[in-house]
Amino acid sequence: MAILACYSNTDSGRAAIRRGLAEAHKTHDSLFVANLEKEPVTEDQLGIDVNTLMDFGVPVRILAHPATVHDAADAVLQAEQEHQVSLIVIGLRKRSRVGKLLMGSIAQRILIEADCPVLAVKAK
Repeated sequence: MAILACYSNTDSGRAAIRRGLAEAHKTHDSLFVANLEKEPVTEDQLGIDVNTLMDFGVPVRILAHPATVHDAADAVLQAEQEHQVSLIVIGLRKRSRVGKLLMGSIAQRILIEADCPVLAVKAK
């Protein structure tokens, strides 16, 4: 099985990567990083060294944001199915009630619609 950590260029997105790495190391699973940004992401931006992680037995693969999927939640749920994920790690940030109402919630959709457990982490 594999773990899917969701990356966005935010403190909570980087916290999700750190926790995903810790979970993958603990369970000896592969780690997939779902890039929720439109632009490609590098290992430096994630704050990881893939070669070192491979030496520790944690294979890491950064998934590009699918060009055909415009919603981040759909991209995560699609990756869950394609890669037989056993855990999804997402970062949460505080939003106002109005912000939740107007913008919807990617995290909420993932929590409700994912077929596997979802671990939500905060930045600090």
